[in-house]
Amino acid sequence: MKIPFKETEVVFTVSGAGPAIVWLHGFLESKEIWKKQLAYFNSKFTNICIDLLGHGKTGCCLQEHTMELQAEAVACVLAHLKTSSFFLVGHSMGGYVALALVENLEQQVSGIVLVNSTSDSDTEEKKKNRDRAIKIIETQKNSFVRMGITNLFSKANRGLFLEEIEGLIENAQLMSSQSISSALKGMKHRKNRLKTLKKYSGKKLIVSGMKDPVLPHKDAVGEANGTQSELLALNSGHMSYMEASLELNEALLRFIKIK
Repeated sequence: MKIPFKETEVVFTVSGAGPAIVWLHGFLESKEIWKKQLAYFNSKFTNICIDLLGHGKTGCCLQEHTMELQAEAVACVLAHLKTSSFFLVGHSMGGYVALALVENLEQQVSGIVLVNSTSDSDTEEKKKNRDRAIKIIETQKNSFVRMGITNLFSKANRGLFLEEIEGLIENAQLMSSQSISSALKGMKHRKNRLKTLKKYSGKKLIVSGMKDPVLPHKDAVGEANGTQSELLALNSGHMSYMEASLELNEALLRFIKIK
């Protein structure tokens, strides 16, 4: 399914039945990453998976896709579907978008799960790395995609998920350089939402990979304590939804399940 948004179209899928879960993928990903989650949750929940701006089959609409703009696109999908309450699950960049959405639709959000994500903003070092990446993709997009995705997995898991990694790389290489650049700029300029997460009164869970090369586990522990969020530690890298899918799914079901 798709709806118009800012001179492009946002593509999404709806499956299952029951309380709604909105699944938001990360940078260089698409709604297709949630296959193992949908197989687990479709019998109990309505699952809404959205291709964020510039990703998957959703078009690129601006030079910079801010987290607020991404959240606006998600909100348009939810309004179109008349979804009045939902849980948010966001992986990496999807978590940044989820937090931006909470600021505008807090009363509709039953709970939020940040999977290998953070409510913090980029450090100055990370901002410089984003700028370097933007320059690299102008001439070496495919190499950037291949290295970037492979390095998100823990070293121990890279050999175990060769086929899945190749699939992620193949799909990400279909993205235009502009789409990748627009996402990098949006992440670089995203604001700190630690206060947003702390203030949010609904259920909240931070999922951390013990071997995450992007977001150190110790930082996740501190963020969970500082925002009164539950914490789930998994033996994974940055791609917990794939590296530890069953353990993640079981924990999400316990967290989300309506009593």
